Amino acid sequence: MRRRPFPQKLWNALGVSALLACLVILIALAAPALRGLLARGPTQTLALRPQAAQAPPPTPQSPPQGLLNLNTATKEQLMSLPGIGGHLAEQIIQQRAIHPFYFVEDLRAVSGFGDKRIAALRGLVYVEGPAGRETDQPGD
Repeated sequence: MRRRPFPQKLWNALGVSALLACLVILIALAAPALRGLLARGPTQTLALRPQAAQAPPPTPQSPPQGLLNLNTATKEQLMSLPGIGGHLAEQIIQQRAIHPFYFVEDLRAVSGFGDKRIAALRGLVYVEGPAGRETDQPGD
């Protein structure tokens, strides 16, 4: 006895049914995620640096006695520091023109500065932020 094959219409109906079942399952699984996205509202942007309008007013403080401000020192003043020659002084000035120093450790961005050189300069230099705020002093 030979079996009769299913008619083509039946196969088509089974395929459409299976497709619809998969679609219903997909919608059921995706619905909570879509509700969460719609409920969040608009996205927020983050600022990487504080804007001048958001910065607190500077507090008047006198600069530390005998220390050199890395953001305002001249080439000659920088060269007076131990281990700093003309080339390194120029590199410090170029780096602070691109991005002012906020901490003494920011000197790591300058080629030739490592932990030892920064440790040697720590008691001799300080950093005053561009807005006039003290940001890094010895003893901090």
